[in-house]
Amino acid sequence: MLKITLTLPLLMMLLLVSGCATQPKWAQYEMGFGLTADAGQTRISDQAWQLFRDEEIIPRFPDGFTVFNANGYWRSDTQTYAEPSMILMIVAPDTADTQKKMNAIAEAYKQRFHQESVLQINSRVKVDFHN
Repeated sequence: MLKITLTLPLLMMLLLVSGCATQPKWAQYEMGFGLTADAGQTRISDQAWQLFRDEEIIPRFPDGFTVFNANGYWRSDTQTYAEPSMILMIVAPDTADTQKKMNAIAEAYKQRFHQESVLQINSRVKVDFHN
């Protein structure tokens, strides 16, 4: 009887822990894309941004994302610069594959539009789907 009493709680704990492992952890990924190129001399057009979105973001995150306009500000040496920007927000499982996709988007943007950097923010989030 003592053996059953000890085994049952251990078995229940193992089932609970293994059940938790199947629940994905989620993150909110945000990227800030400056809309000027060539050291601020060229404005990236809406058409160029949309083509980038269609070719680089949608294929990697076809289930959905949010994009919104922003005004970005950054400092270089002693001067603060203003720049029109786009913010990409994606809520996805917090996995190495998701991060790989985010890195690929940032690299593609830097290469295509001759950018020095792309801002990325990752935050763990709790996700509920209300169907």
